[in-house]
Amino acid sequence: MSFSKMKKGLFYTLIQKLAKELALCLGSLLFFTFYFGITISNLGPSMTFGLFLLPITIALIHVFSFFLIPEYLFKQRYLWFGIYTLYTIIISIFLITLSSFYGFIFINSLETFNSDFLLTKNLYLIIIGVYMLVLLTSLFSAYRESYKMHLRNQDLQFALLNGELQLKQEELSYLKMQIHPHFLFNTLNTIYGSAIAKKQETPELILKLSNLLDYILYQTKKSLVPLQDEIEHLQDYLALEKLRHGSSLKIHTSLPENRKDIKIAPMLFLPLLENSFKHGKTNLGNAFVDLRIEVKGDLISFSLKNSKAEKAANSNIQSSGIGLQNIKKRLILLYPNTHSFQIEDEEEFFLVKLEIQTKTA
Repeated sequence: MSFSKMKKGLFYTLIQKLAKELALCLGSLLFFTFYFGITISNLGPSMTFGLFLLPITIALIHVFSFFLIPEYLFKQRYLWFGIYTLYTIIISIFLITLSSFYGFIFINSLETFNSDFLLTKNLYLIIIGVYMLVLLTSLFSAYRESYKMHLRNQDLQFALLNGELQLKQEELSYLKMQIHPHFLFNTLNTIYGSAIAKKQETPELILKLSNLLDYILYQTKKSLVPLQDEIEHLQDYLALEKLRHGSSLKIHTSLPENRKDIKIAPMLFLPLLENSFKHGKTNLGNAFVDLRIEVKGDLISFSLKNSKAEKAANSNIQSSGIGLQNIKKRLILLYPNTHSFQIEDEEEFFLVKLEIQTKTA
């Protein structure tokens, strides 16, 4: 920022402050004029008397509005607020009395004014009038400062929530980056094995993988995708695994159709399905995968049951691989308190149950 701009900004700030002070003085003077002259027709003496009370009144307003209230009352330093308020009242009463005395002498020295003006005004009414104005002004100032503090707190809360949201988005992106290599590694191994064996299904495997790559690279950049898209890519993956294993793998599915009206976070179900094949292989020729997805209102129920591999009989599925850990973290970030995730490790099979409470589009 250049020096000229800084100078211009300081000038505007000074003008604003002077305007506020002028408005405060004029408002106070009008209050005294009508307060002391309410019973007389000539307001000249009451305005003149108000001029004598104006300096102490403005000083009291500044002391309470800009020092005692924000520095002690708002900061809950009540003892010091009470002590300083008492000192201020004692000193101000003396100064109000002194100002009233000189104001009374000055008005009665002028022949143009009615000298009976202040004879009916006792000192108590003068003090009450001054402090009535100070109280009203201080209450307005306190409300304004309280409102500013409320706005600042809202800004801080918004900044905090925005920072937490950015951290969650960064963490989600990191988790997706972990999922992609893990998933691709196993899928490419499948295609590599098919190519080595020179199977005719290899081109179809590559096409299925191409569809999955398109889903992973582009669709997962979205925060939500239609449930139908996720289901279609589950079917692609199942077809890929079916081509790989042939008749040794039995696949049973129960999937909803044309559910584009409900949306979920991408890549929630696919890693679970991929993980079932990782731990579900068997040499006995009776491998099976039973996949069921059911939608009831805004509740999505995902159930995946698969045979247990011999080498996994004594292992814990929940402690192996990064896929399940990432799914758990993503569910906590994306569906806090609106999901249920369970893994049952039985003697002959694994069962994964996931329920998500979401909203229809």
